[in-house]
Amino acid sequence: MKRVNAQVLILGAFLESVGQSFIWPINTIFIHNYLHKSLAVAGAVLFFNSLFTFLGNYAGGKLFDRIGGHKTVIVSTSIALVALIGLIFNHGWPAYPILLPILGFGVGSAFTVINSFAAQIEEVDRYKLFNAIYVGTNLGNAIGTALGGFIAGVQMTLVFVANFFFLTLFFILVIFWFKNREEPKGVSKKHHNKVAKTKLHPGVGLISLFLGLTWVSYSQWSSNISAHLTTLGIPVSKYSLLWTINAVVIVVFLPLINHLAENKDWFKRFQIPAGVVFFIVAFGAIIDAREYWVFAAGMVVLTLGEMLVYPGIPALVSERTPRSEAGRYQSLLSMSATFARAIGPLMGGIVVEHTSYNILYLIAIGILIFSFFILKRGKNELGPKLEED
Repeated sequence: MKRVNAQVLILGAFLESVGQSFIWPINTIFIHNYLHKSLAVAGAVLFFNSLFTFLGNYAGGKLFDRIGGHKTVIVSTSIALVALIGLIFNHGWPAYPILLPILGFGVGSAFTVINSFAAQIEEVDRYKLFNAIYVGTNLGNAIGTALGGFIAGVQMTLVFVANFFFLTLFFILVIFWFKNREEPKGVSKKHHNKVAKTKLHPGVGLISLFLGLTWVSYSQWSSNISAHLTTLGIPVSKYSLLWTINAVVIVVFLPLINHLAENKDWFKRFQIPAGVVFFIVAFGAIIDAREYWVFAAGMVVLTLGEMLVYPGIPALVSERTPRSEAGRYQSLLSMSATFARAIGPLMGGIVVEHTSYNILYLIAIGILIFSFFILKRGKNELGPKLEED
């Protein structure tokens, strides 16, 4: 068994995201059109799926620090595979709403392990590594969503079979190439006394809040903005094309961002704030917009922002917190993002129902501006980069 390295983590993130991307885009359609349940019921199922993913994020980080990443990711992936086997043979009602959250728990836990391992790797620049993992995840999403729609049109069972296939490849990778990089803190080589838990770093809480605020705004693009486009007479196929644009921009700009992150210290200081500025510009651009090309341009700007913010946050936290507690701190970030993605669409829907889409976009901009102050305070609380042996 080989010790986990950067290349293996990137490949693992890619395989896991490809598998999951066969399912998540069709969840609402499947529950509503195939299982003949209301949209309210579909929303409830997806909420519980997000809740269990949230719990998986927490469990993954907790177990990572106690028993190590290798054992944790084997248990997590096994849970997900068992859920998928159940879905292959029975994806009716009520099996689907029971097994889907179990799958979310396993995948959520496994993804936290990937980020936690990345926080322990020192031979590669962490900003570059988290950028690459983020790109691998998004590339997997692009491939999975593109193939998922086609496969679902042939036979719905094949969607779960495809997910099972890619998750099995990930499981094989985990078994042979995910050896722990260091001793879990809960286990001593000579005895098994537990190590006392240190006090939670206050800066990480603020950074997690910042991350959640940005996701509440960003999630409108993957939820309520789709409904806005349809009210303008823009077909769903063109909305889906926006996410193809998203994936293309990520792949095209990855080399430049990696180069700057690895070689320019000033870039790391401005990376995250600049990304928030791109988010604000993207929302500002679509206020009163009625033409598709405006939304496409907004997506390009939004994608530039996410490439700077979302890989940058776990890298920032990993540099300024102890490696021995990587699971604890990376799970907090994963939990914050998961929770925000769960409540963001709901909050946005309530705003649109009582006001308008333009008000929603202005509120999103306001949240992002407020997040600047949280980010600044959080970075001050985090302090300087840790120097560890």
